[in-house]
Amino acid sequence: MPSTYTSNGGIEKIGQGEQSGAWGTTTNNNFDIIDRLTNGVGAITLSGTTHTLTTSDGSLSDGMYKVLVLGGSPSGTNTITIAPNDADKLYFVKNGTSQSVIFTQGSGANVTITTGKGAIIYADGAGSGAAVIDLTALFLNSQAIDGAVIGGTTPAAITGTTITGTTITASTALVPDASGGADIGTTSLEWGDVYIADDKKIYFGNDQDVSMEYDEDGTNTLLVSGDITMADDKKLYFGTGKDISLEYDEDGTDTLLISGTDVTIADDKKLYFGTDKDVHIEYDEDGDNVMVLSGGVKFADGATDVDIASHDTSNGLKLGGTLVTATAAELNYSDGVSSNIQTQLNTKVDTAGTALDISGTTMSLETDFLSNSSSAIGSGTASSYTASGSPTFISGKNTSTSTATFTVTVGGSGNTLDMGDGDSGTYDTFATFLPVGGSIAISSGTFSYVAVKMIPG
Repeated sequence: MPSTYTSNGGIEKIGQGEQSGAWGTTTNNNFDIIDRLTNGVGAITLSGTTHTLTTSDGSLSDGMYKVLVLGGSPSGTNTITIAPNDADKLYFVKNGTSQSVIFTQGSGANVTITTGKGAIIYADGAGSGAAVIDLTALFLNSQAIDGAVIGGTTPAAITGTTITGTTITASTALVPDASGGADIGTTSLEWGDVYIADDKKIYFGNDQDVSMEYDEDGTNTLLVSGDITMADDKKLYFGTGKDISLEYDEDGTDTLLISGTDVTIADDKKLYFGTDKDVHIEYDEDGDNVMVLSGGVKFADGATDVDIASHDTSNGLKLGGTLVTATAAELNYSDGVSSNIQTQLNTKVDTAGTALDISGTTMSLETDFLSNSSSAIGSGTASSYTASGSPTFISGKNTSTSTATFTVTVGGSGNTLDMGDGDSGTYDTFATFLPVGGSIAISSGTFSYVAVKMIPG
Protein backbone atom coordinates (compact mmCIF):
# COMPACT_ATOMS: atom_id res chain seq x y z
CA MET A 1 0.00 0.00 0.00
CA PRO A 2 1.25 3.57 -0.72
CA SER A 3 2.98 5.77 1.87
CA THR A 4 1.03 8.44 3.92
CA TYR A 5 2.18 11.53 5.89
CA THR A 6 1.66 12.81 9.39
CA SER A 7 -0.88 15.65 9.56
CA ASN A 8 1.24 18.28 11.31
CA GLY A 9 4.90 17.46 10.53
CA GLY A 10 4.71 15.89 7.05
CA ILE A 11 6.65 12.82 8.21
CA GLU A 12 6.35 9.96 5.70
CA LYS A 13 4.75 6.80 6.98
CA ILE A 14 6.10 4.09 4.64
CA GLY A 15 3.38 1.80 3.38
CA GLN A 16 3.71 -1.97 3.62
CA GLY A 17 5.82 -3.29 0.78
CA GLU A 18 6.86 0.20 -0.27
CA GLN A 19 10.37 1.51 -1.01
CA SER A 20 12.16 -1.83 -1.40
CA GLY A 21 15.88 -1.11 -1.11
CA ALA A 22 15.30 2.60 -0.28
CA TRP A 23 13.55 2.36 3.07
CA GLY A 24 16.56 3.59 4.96
CA THR A 25 16.83 6.86 2.94
CA THR A 26 13.25 7.80 3.74
CA THR A 27 13.76 6.95 7.40
CA ASN A 28 16.82 9.17 7.64
CA ASN A 29 14.90 12.02 6.03
CA ASN A 30 12.10 11.51 8.54
CA PHE A 31 14.63 11.75 11.39
CA ASP A 32 15.82 15.10 9.93
CA ILE A 33 12.21 16.31 9.83
CA ILE A 34 11.66 15.19 13.44
CA ASP A 35 14.83 16.97 14.52
CA ARG A 36 13.69 20.22 12.86
CA LEU A 37 10.20 19.91 14.33
CA THR A 38 11.54 19.47 17.87
CA ASN A 39 14.60 21.71 18.06
CA GLY A 40 15.11 23.37 14.71
CA VAL A 41 15.97 27.10 14.57
CA GLY A 42 15.29 28.60 11.17
CA ALA A 43 16.30 32.03 9.82
CA ILE A 44 13.37 33.28 7.76
CA THR A 45 14.18 36.13 5.35
CA LEU A 46 11.21 38.42 4.69
CA SER A 47 10.66 40.87 1.87
CA GLY A 48 7.70 42.86 0.62
CA THR A 49 4.55 42.54 2.73
CA THR A 50 3.64 38.79 2.44
CA HIS A 51 5.31 35.43 3.11
CA THR A 52 4.09 31.82 3.17
CA LEU A 53 5.42 29.45 5.84
CA THR A 54 4.91 25.99 4.32
CA THR A 55 5.17 22.48 5.82
CA SER A 56 5.76 20.10 2.88
CA ASP A 57 4.98 16.38 3.03
CA GLY A 58 8.10 14.22 3.18
CA SER A 59 10.68 16.95 2.61
CA LEU A 60 12.42 19.54 4.78
CA SER A 61 10.68 22.94 4.67
CA ASP A 62 10.66 26.26 6.60
CA GLY A 63 7.31 25.49 8.22
CA MET A 64 8.92 22.62 10.19
CA TYR A 65 11.25 24.84 12.31
CA LYS A 66 10.40 25.07 16.00
CA VAL A 67 12.07 28.48 16.42
CA LEU A 68 11.57 31.18 13.76
CA VAL A 69 14.11 34.03 13.63
CA LEU A 70 12.63 36.63 11.27
CA GLY A 71 15.01 38.84 9.31
CA GLY A 72 15.25 40.58 5.98
CA SER A 73 13.85 43.96 4.92
CA PRO A 74 10.07 43.94 4.61
CA SER A 75 8.65 47.01 2.87
CA GLY A 76 5.87 47.28 5.44
CA THR A 77 3.89 45.17 7.88
CA ASN A 78 4.45 41.59 6.66
CA THR A 79 1.65 39.00 6.76
CA ILE A 80 2.97 35.40 7.21
CA THR A 81 0.53 32.67 6.17
CA ILE A 82 0.93 29.25 7.85
CA ALA A 83 0.28 26.45 5.30
CA PRO A 84 -1.40 24.12 5.06
CA ASN A 85 -4.37 25.51 7.02
CA ASP A 86 -5.24 22.08 8.51
CA ALA A 87 -1.86 21.50 10.25
CA ASP A 88 -1.46 22.12 13.99
CA LYS A 89 1.71 24.16 14.59
CA LEU A 90 3.63 25.51 17.59
CA TYR A 91 6.29 28.23 17.04
CA PHE A 92 8.70 30.27 19.09
CA VAL A 93 9.09 33.53 17.17
CA LYS A 94 11.62 36.38 17.34
CA ASN A 95 10.91 39.37 15.09
CA GLY A 96 14.29 40.81 14.14
CA THR A 97 12.95 42.98 11.30
CA SER A 98 12.14 46.71 11.31
CA GLN A 99 8.45 45.99 10.66
CA SER A 100 5.60 44.31 12.51
CA VAL A 101 4.59 40.81 11.35
CA ILE A 102 1.15 39.21 11.37
CA PHE A 103 0.77 35.42 11.62
CA THR A 104 -2.40 33.98 10.05
CA GLN A 105 -3.68 30.52 9.00
CA GLY A 106 -7.32 31.05 8.13
CA SER A 107 -10.17 33.49 8.68
CA GLY A 108 -9.91 33.15 12.47
CA ALA A 109 -7.80 35.19 14.89
CA ASN A 110 -4.33 36.44 13.96
CA VAL A 111 -1.27 37.34 16.05
CA THR A 112 0.79 40.52 15.55
CA ILE A 113 4.40 40.66 16.75
CA THR A 114 5.95 44.13 16.70
CA THR A 115 9.53 44.87 15.69
CA GLY A 116 12.14 43.62 18.15
CA LYS A 117 9.59 41.52 20.10
CA GLY A 118 9.00 37.78 20.43
CA ALA A 119 6.10 35.41 21.19
CA ILE A 120 5.06 31.77 21.53
CA ILE A 121 2.19 31.08 19.13
CA TYR A 122 0.16 28.13 17.96
CA ALA A 123 -2.06 27.54 14.93
CA ASP A 124 -5.13 25.36 15.52
CA GLY A 125 -5.22 23.86 11.94
CA ALA A 126 -8.99 24.31 11.69
CA GLY A 127 -8.95 24.62 7.90
CA SER A 128 -10.34 27.75 6.24
CA GLY A 129 -11.42 29.15 9.60
CA ALA A 130 -8.11 28.41 11.36
CA ALA A 131 -6.91 30.77 14.07
CA VAL A 132 -3.47 31.71 15.46
CA ILE A 133 -3.20 32.25 19.24
CA ASP A 134 -0.53 34.13 21.25
CA LEU A 135 0.31 31.88 24.23
CA THR A 136 2.71 34.46 25.66
CA ALA A 137 -0.11 36.83 26.49
CA LEU A 138 -1.76 34.16 28.64
CA PHE A 139 1.21 33.27 30.83
CA LEU A 140 0.73 35.91 33.55
CA ASN A 141 -2.92 36.72 33.01
CA SER A 142 -4.74 36.84 36.36
CA GLN A 143 -1.62 35.58 38.15
CA ALA A 144 0.32 37.15 41.03
CA ILE A 145 4.08 37.56 41.49
CA ASP A 146 4.98 37.58 45.18
CA GLY A 147 8.31 38.13 46.95
CA ALA A 148 10.24 39.01 43.81
CA VAL A 149 12.16 42.07 42.61
CA ILE A 150 11.64 42.98 38.98
CA GLY A 151 14.66 44.90 37.80
CA GLY A 152 18.16 44.40 36.52
CA THR A 153 20.48 46.38 34.31
CA THR A 154 17.61 46.94 31.89
CA PRO A 155 14.36 46.53 33.84
CA ALA A 156 11.42 45.14 31.97
CA ALA A 157 8.29 47.18 31.43
CA ILE A 158 5.25 46.24 33.48
CA THR A 159 2.10 46.46 31.37
CA GLY A 160 -1.36 45.88 32.73
CA THR A 161 -4.68 47.45 33.60
CA THR A 162 -4.16 47.73 37.37
CA ILE A 163 -1.10 47.97 39.63
CA THR A 164 -2.03 47.81 43.32
CA GLY A 165 0.27 48.67 46.20
CA THR A 166 0.59 50.69 49.40
CA THR A 167 3.42 52.88 48.07
CA ILE A 168 4.74 53.06 44.52
CA THR A 169 8.15 54.72 44.36
CA ALA A 170 9.49 56.18 41.12
CA SER A 171 13.24 56.78 41.07
CA THR A 172 13.22 59.10 38.03
CA ALA A 173 9.78 59.74 36.56
CA LEU A 174 6.25 58.38 36.37
CA VAL A 175 5.28 58.61 32.69
CA PRO A 176 2.35 57.56 30.45
CA ASP A 177 2.71 55.29 27.45
CA ALA A 178 2.37 58.29 25.12
CA SER A 179 1.94 62.06 25.25
CA GLY A 180 -1.56 62.60 26.64
CA GLY A 181 -2.04 58.82 26.77
CA ALA A 182 -2.99 58.32 30.42
CA ASP A 183 -5.02 60.08 33.11
CA ILE A 184 -4.36 60.61 36.81
CA GLY A 185 -7.54 59.50 38.57
CA THR A 186 -10.99 59.09 37.05
CA THR A 187 -14.38 60.79 37.29
CA SER A 188 -15.29 58.42 40.11
CA LEU A 189 -11.85 57.70 41.64
CA GLU A 190 -10.32 61.06 42.46
CA TRP A 191 -6.91 61.58 44.04
CA GLY A 192 -6.60 63.06 47.51
CA ASP A 193 -4.08 65.72 48.44
CA VAL A 194 -1.22 66.43 46.05
CA TYR A 195 2.05 67.68 47.56
CA ILE A 196 4.49 69.71 45.42
CA ALA A 197 7.88 70.73 46.85
CA ASP A 198 9.07 74.36 47.02
CA ASP A 199 10.02 75.93 43.67
CA LYS A 200 8.80 72.93 41.65
CA LYS A 201 6.47 73.50 38.72
CA ILE A 202 3.36 71.89 37.32
CA TYR A 203 3.60 72.30 33.54
CA PHE A 204 0.75 72.49 31.03
CA GLY A 205 0.90 71.99 27.22
CA ASN A 206 3.02 69.87 24.89
CA ASP A 207 5.67 72.62 24.88
CA GLN A 208 5.23 73.42 28.60
CA ASP A 209 3.77 76.80 27.66
CA VAL A 210 2.23 77.44 31.08
CA SER A 211 3.50 76.52 34.55
CA MET A 212 2.31 76.85 38.14
CA GLU A 213 4.81 77.07 41.01
CA TYR A 214 5.05 77.99 44.67
CA ASP A 215 7.93 80.46 44.33
CA GLU A 216 9.50 79.93 47.77
CA ASP A 217 12.97 81.24 46.86
CA GLY A 218 11.53 84.37 45.27
CA THR A 219 8.21 86.03 46.04
CA ASN A 220 6.79 83.36 48.41
CA THR A 221 3.65 83.33 46.29
CA LEU A 222 1.88 81.00 43.90
CA LEU A 223 3.34 81.95 40.53
CA VAL A 224 1.49 81.21 37.30
CA SER A 225 3.54 81.63 34.13
CA GLY A 226 1.22 82.08 31.13
CA ASP A 227 -2.28 83.35 30.46
CA ILE A 228 -5.25 82.27 32.59
CA THR A 229 -8.75 82.25 31.09
CA MET A 230 -11.90 82.33 33.21
CA ALA A 231 -15.00 80.98 31.45
CA ASP A 232 -18.03 83.22 30.91
CA ASP A 233 -20.09 83.90 34.03
CA LYS A 234 -17.70 82.06 36.36
CA LYS A 235 -16.52 83.76 39.55
CA LEU A 236 -13.13 84.09 41.22
CA TYR A 237 -13.91 84.37 44.93
CA PHE A 238 -11.90 86.08 47.69
CA GLY A 239 -12.28 85.49 51.44
CA THR A 240 -13.27 82.47 53.48
CA GLY A 241 -16.91 83.44 53.19
CA LYS A 242 -16.58 84.33 49.48
CA ASP A 243 -17.08 87.98 50.42
CA ILE A 244 -15.85 89.35 47.09
CA SER A 245 -16.03 87.88 43.60
CA LEU A 246 -14.57 88.74 40.21
CA GLU A 247 -16.56 87.66 37.14
CA TYR A 248 -16.91 88.31 33.40
CA ASP A 249 -20.69 88.81 33.31
CA GLU A 250 -21.31 87.55 29.75
CA ASP A 251 -25.01 86.75 30.22
CA GLY A 252 -25.65 90.13 31.80
CA THR A 253 -23.72 93.34 31.30
CA ASP A 254 -20.83 91.95 29.19
CA THR A 255 -18.41 93.57 31.62
CA LEU A 256 -15.91 92.60 34.29
CA LEU A 257 -18.03 92.59 37.43
CA ILE A 258 -16.61 93.00 40.94
CA SER A 259 -19.20 92.07 43.54
CA GLY A 260 -19.16 92.36 47.31
CA THR A 261 -17.54 95.62 48.31
CA ASP A 262 -15.46 98.56 47.19
CA VAL A 263 -12.08 98.17 45.52
CA THR A 264 -9.30 100.20 47.18
CA ILE A 265 -5.96 101.09 45.61
CA ALA A 266 -3.45 102.40 48.16
CA ASP A 267 -1.98 105.94 48.07
CA ASP A 268 0.61 106.56 45.37
CA LYS A 269 0.11 103.11 43.80
CA LYS A 270 -0.44 102.85 40.10
CA LEU A 271 -2.89 100.89 37.98
CA TYR A 272 -0.95 100.09 34.80
CA PHE A 273 -2.24 99.43 31.27
CA GLY A 274 -0.28 97.91 28.34
CA THR A 275 2.48 95.33 28.04
CA ASP A 276 5.12 98.04 28.58
CA LYS A 277 3.04 99.88 31.20
CA ASP A 278 2.48 102.73 28.73
CA VAL A 279 -0.46 104.23 30.65
CA HIS A 280 -1.27 104.31 34.36
CA ILE A 281 -3.71 105.84 36.85
CA GLU A 282 -2.56 106.93 40.32
CA TYR A 283 -3.88 108.84 43.31
CA ASP A 284 -0.93 111.15 43.87
CA GLU A 285 -1.21 111.52 47.64
CA ASP A 286 2.41 112.49 48.24
CA GLY A 287 2.25 115.15 45.53
CA ASP A 288 -0.75 117.17 44.40
CA ASN A 289 -3.45 115.03 46.09
CA VAL A 290 -5.10 114.52 42.71
CA MET A 291 -5.83 111.63 40.38
CA VAL A 292 -2.99 111.47 37.85
CA LEU A 293 -3.45 109.91 34.43
CA SER A 294 -0.16 109.25 32.64
CA GLY A 295 -0.49 108.55 28.93
CA GLY A 296 -2.83 109.44 26.12
CA VAL A 297 -6.61 109.27 26.47
CA LYS A 298 -8.96 108.48 23.58
CA PHE A 299 -12.74 108.51 23.85
CA ALA A 300 -14.29 105.94 21.54
CA ASP A 301 -16.70 106.97 18.81
CA GLY A 302 -20.34 106.90 19.87
CA ALA A 303 -22.69 108.54 22.34
CA THR A 304 -19.91 109.58 24.73
CA ASP A 305 -19.91 112.77 26.83
CA VAL A 306 -17.27 114.29 29.07
CA ASP A 307 -19.04 116.59 31.57
CA ILE A 308 -16.95 118.84 33.85
CA ALA A 309 -19.76 119.79 36.22
CA SER A 310 -17.66 122.27 38.23
CA HIS A 311 -16.58 124.39 35.23
CA ASP A 312 -17.14 128.06 36.06
CA THR A 313 -14.99 131.16 36.39
CA SER A 314 -13.20 129.67 39.42
CA ASN A 315 -12.94 125.91 38.77
CA GLY A 316 -13.16 123.39 35.95
CA LEU A 317 -11.25 122.92 32.72
CA LYS A 318 -7.58 123.89 32.79
CA LEU A 319 -5.12 123.82 29.91
CA GLY A 320 -1.45 123.76 30.94
CA GLY A 321 -2.47 124.80 34.46
CA THR A 322 -4.45 127.80 33.21
CA LEU A 323 -8.20 127.90 33.89
CA VAL A 324 -10.33 128.27 30.77
CA THR A 325 -12.67 131.14 31.60
CA ALA A 326 -14.74 130.96 28.42
CA THR A 327 -18.19 129.46 28.81
CA ALA A 328 -19.55 126.67 26.68
CA ALA A 329 -21.72 129.18 24.82
CA GLU A 330 -18.70 131.36 24.08
CA LEU A 331 -16.66 128.37 22.85
CA ASN A 332 -19.54 127.33 20.61
CA TYR A 333 -19.07 130.52 18.56
CA SER A 334 -16.26 128.63 16.81
CA ASP A 335 -18.74 125.96 15.66
CA GLY A 336 -18.46 125.50 11.90
CA VAL A 337 -14.94 126.90 11.61
CA SER A 338 -13.31 124.45 9.20
CA SER A 339 -9.66 125.44 9.59
CA ASN A 340 -7.26 126.99 12.04
CA ILE A 341 -8.83 130.24 13.30
CA GLN A 342 -5.53 132.12 13.11
CA THR A 343 -5.08 130.96 9.52
CA GLN A 344 -8.48 132.38 8.63
CA LEU A 345 -7.66 135.66 10.36
CA ASN A 346 -4.31 135.87 8.55
CA THR A 347 -6.12 135.84 5.21
CA LYS A 348 -7.72 139.11 6.30
CA VAL A 349 -4.39 140.81 7.08
CA ASP A 350 -2.27 142.79 4.58
CA THR A 351 1.52 142.89 4.37
CA ALA A 352 1.60 145.78 6.83
CA GLY A 353 -0.15 143.69 9.40
CA THR A 354 -3.44 145.64 9.30
CA ALA A 355 -6.61 143.56 9.25
CA LEU A 356 -9.16 144.17 6.60
CA ASP A 357 -12.18 146.08 7.82
CA ILE A 358 -15.28 144.04 7.06
CA SER A 359 -18.55 145.39 8.45
CA GLY A 360 -22.05 144.94 7.19
CA THR A 361 -22.16 145.40 3.42
CA THR A 362 -18.95 147.47 3.30
CA MET A 363 -15.41 146.15 2.74
CA SER A 364 -12.48 148.53 2.93
CA LEU A 365 -9.17 147.57 1.29
CA GLU A 366 -5.71 148.84 2.09
CA THR A 367 -3.90 150.55 -0.76
CA ASP A 368 -1.24 147.84 -0.84
CA PHE A 369 -3.66 144.94 -0.94
CA LEU A 370 -1.96 143.78 -4.18
CA SER A 371 1.52 142.24 -4.14
CA ASN A 372 4.26 144.61 -5.33
CA SER A 373 6.55 141.83 -6.49
CA SER A 374 8.77 141.49 -9.57
CA SER A 375 7.27 138.05 -10.10
CA ALA A 376 3.90 139.68 -10.84
CA ILE A 377 5.04 141.39 -14.11
CA GLY A 378 6.04 139.88 -17.44
CA SER A 379 6.49 140.91 -21.10
CA GLY A 380 7.20 139.40 -24.46
CA THR A 381 6.02 138.81 -28.02
CA ALA A 382 3.38 136.21 -28.86
CA SER A 383 0.38 135.46 -31.03
CA SER A 384 -1.74 134.72 -27.93
CA TYR A 385 -1.61 135.01 -24.11
CA THR A 386 -3.52 133.10 -21.38
CA ALA A 387 -3.76 134.28 -17.75
CA SER A 388 -2.65 131.69 -15.21
CA GLY A 389 -2.30 131.66 -11.41
CA SER A 390 -3.92 135.06 -10.88
CA PRO A 391 -6.19 137.52 -12.76
CA THR A 392 -3.97 139.54 -15.14
CA PHE A 393 -4.04 143.06 -16.72
CA ILE A 394 -2.38 142.98 -20.16
CA SER A 395 -1.67 145.76 -22.73
CA GLY A 396 0.23 145.74 -26.03
CA LYS A 397 0.31 146.36 -29.81
CA ASN A 398 0.73 144.39 -32.98
CA THR A 399 4.25 144.12 -34.35
CA SER A 400 3.39 145.10 -37.94
CA THR A 401 1.65 148.13 -39.44
CA SER A 402 -1.10 145.99 -41.01
CA THR A 403 -4.57 146.18 -39.52
CA ALA A 404 -5.16 143.59 -36.75
CA THR A 405 -8.03 142.50 -34.59
CA PHE A 406 -7.81 140.80 -31.18
CA THR A 407 -10.07 138.03 -29.79
CA VAL A 408 -10.67 137.99 -26.01
CA THR A 409 -11.92 134.59 -24.71
CA VAL A 410 -13.44 134.21 -21.23
CA GLY A 411 -15.26 131.08 -20.02
CA GLY A 412 -15.02 129.51 -23.47
CA SER A 413 -16.75 132.46 -25.17
CA GLY A 414 -14.72 134.75 -27.47
CA ASN A 415 -15.35 138.35 -28.54
CA THR A 416 -13.46 140.34 -31.17
CA LEU A 417 -11.69 143.55 -30.17
CA ASP A 418 -11.18 145.69 -33.36
CA MET A 419 -8.49 148.23 -32.56
CA GLY A 420 -7.82 149.28 -36.19
CA ASP A 421 -7.58 153.10 -36.45
CA GLY A 422 -7.96 153.20 -40.25
CA ASP A 423 -4.35 154.16 -40.73
CA SER A 424 -2.42 151.25 -42.18
CA GLY A 425 0.87 152.97 -41.37
CA THR A 426 0.53 152.75 -37.57
CA TYR A 427 0.35 149.96 -34.96
CA ASP A 428 -2.94 148.81 -33.43
CA THR A 429 -2.92 148.74 -29.60
CA PHE A 430 -5.00 146.97 -26.91
CA ALA A 431 -5.47 146.81 -23.15
CA THR A 432 -7.73 144.37 -21.24
CA PHE A 433 -8.21 142.49 -17.95
CA LEU A 434 -8.14 138.66 -18.05
CA PRO A 435 -9.47 136.35 -15.32
CA VAL A 436 -7.56 133.11 -14.61
CA GLY A 437 -7.91 130.98 -17.77
CA GLY A 438 -8.96 133.95 -19.95
CA SER A 439 -6.93 134.64 -23.11
CA ILE A 440 -6.28 137.16 -25.91
CA ALA A 441 -5.14 136.26 -29.48
CA ILE A 442 -4.25 138.36 -32.56
CA SER A 443 -5.93 137.69 -35.91
CA SER A 444 -2.59 137.44 -37.73
CA GLY A 445 1.07 137.99 -36.95
CA THR A 446 2.21 138.67 -33.38
CA PHE A 447 1.93 141.31 -30.69
CA SER A 448 4.26 142.64 -28.01
CA TYR A 449 2.83 142.99 -24.49
CA VAL A 450 3.28 143.80 -20.82
CA ALA A 451 1.23 141.69 -18.35
CA VAL A 452 0.73 142.39 -14.61
CA LYS A 453 -0.75 139.66 -12.39
CA MET A 454 -3.18 140.80 -9.65
CA ILE A 455 -1.54 138.83 -6.79
CA PRO A 456 -2.99 139.56 -3.27
CA GLY A 457 -0.51 141.24 -0.92
